[in-house]
Amino acid sequence: MKKITFLLLITVLLLFSNKADAQTLTFTSDGGTVWDDGIANDGEGGSTDISGLVIEIFNVDDALTNIGELEWKSAADLANSNLFPGLTTFVGPSGANGWKGQTIKEASGNEFQINGFEWYDWGNNNSQPMTVIGFKNGSEVASTAFTGNSNPNSVVVSLGPDFDDVDEVRIITTDGTGSTYPSINNIEIADTVLSSESNTLISSKVFANNKKFVSNENQIYLEVYNLLGQKLENYNLCRGIYIIKATLKDKKTAVFKSYLK
Repeated sequence: MKKITFLLLITVLLLFSNKADAQTLTFTSDGGTVWDDGIANDGEGGSTDISGLVIEIFNVDDALTNIGELEWKSAADLANSNLFPGLTTFVGPSGANGWKGQTIKEASGNEFQINGFEWYDWGNNNSQPMTVIGFKNGSEVASTAFTGNSNPNSVVVSLGPDFDDVDEVRIITTDGTGSTYPSINNIEIADTVLSSESNTLISSKVFANNKKFVSNENQIYLEVYNLLGQKLENYNLCRGIYIIKATLKDKKTAVFKSYLK
């Protein structure tokens, strides 16, 4: 009876710990010299440091590459009327002609969930058409569109469940090239959400054995992390709860918690 109660308790703990609370990245100051490469990370500029992820945000040109310029600007700098500050630049790749948009990605290619963001085009007030595209392992997995501001006020963009399991998000203008002046803030990030089919497919083939995690199928690649998000060697593990990332040969992945007795 005690063993059954203990297993039920572990199950309940796992169910609740797997439900991630979203965290909002709100940048309140400039990152200084750490942004000399044109990239802002979570935890910089007064934002929240998200455990287990390194979120990168940068401006991109027509080729979708980092333009190498990024700054935090206040609402007064951006000349909006609803007190919105954001990440942008006043030094575009081609003078005053704007640029293609912005990218949000995880530095190591780890998956995350993005629920939305606040956005403001400080150079256009013309209902600029924009596209948001989500990628995973280099393949497009989600896409949606929104209309930019038609006045000096930021717009809030909400993203649906298609963006629950991505490793990169591009926010780009769909009206010509190099014609937007974007600023972004209040980016809502959470742990990736996997479909039950994907999670069942992979986790059912992974089990703990002889102080390590193994699979009954040799085409599954396993990575083991502790609860702090630190990657571990998959041998001589102590008893406890671990985070397992399993990747199939078709690049489908699942992340789940597992207990090593």
